[in-house]
Amino acid sequence: MAEYHGLSHVFTTTETSLYNNLFKSSNPPFCSPTALILEISPNPFPQITKLSDHSTNTNFVPIIKNNYNLDNLEILDPELKTYRSKFNGHENNNNNCNVYVAGHVLVFPSYNGFFEKPGLYLDQMFVRKCYRGMKFGKLLFSAVAMQAEKMGLGMVDWLVADWNEETINFYEKMGAHYIPEYRLCKLYGDQLQGYGKKSD
Repeated sequence: MAEYHGLSHVFTTTETSLYNNLFKSSNPPFCSPTALILEISPNPFPQITKLSDHSTNTNFVPIIKNNYNLDNLEILDPELKTYRSKFNGHENNNNNCNVYVAGHVLVFPSYNGFFEKPGLYLDQMFVRKCYRGMKFGKLLFSAVAMQAEKMGLGMVDWLVADWNEETINFYEKMGAHYIPEYRLCKLYGDQLQGYGKKSD
């Protein structure tokens, strides 16, 4: 995703940092950074019949769609082995070897003083190139919006690159309000560390 946005020069994430920040939290889903993983398989996924014993009203129930034609995955996706799912929590563990990661969305709690209710900030939504045009982006976006509504939140917000007309059009079709007047500002790296050295 960093390469897609031309941000490889600021990319410092490691597998360890992702694990520590996303998957080591004791907070329930959506009360801390939360990653939803888009998994695909040429085999039908089992329907979810019950939630985990640790479920709360903020738990995310996996969305199962068995109506995609993915019979020719080997032709469609030349990197199948690289993106094979390592998750062992599927009900049908025999199916695990045929489950692959096609994309993800990363969200975390947000608050804006202009709005009555807090919301979710959608930091990343990414579908791998070979799976674009199959409505997986719509599936990921809808999953976040439905979760925000389920939790009684007031908004979902995110940034979009001003050069990415295709993505802007996608979000507008999904009902988003595009606000071009605002610019993203970030303080990081040496500039941020410099504040720790100031005495006033």
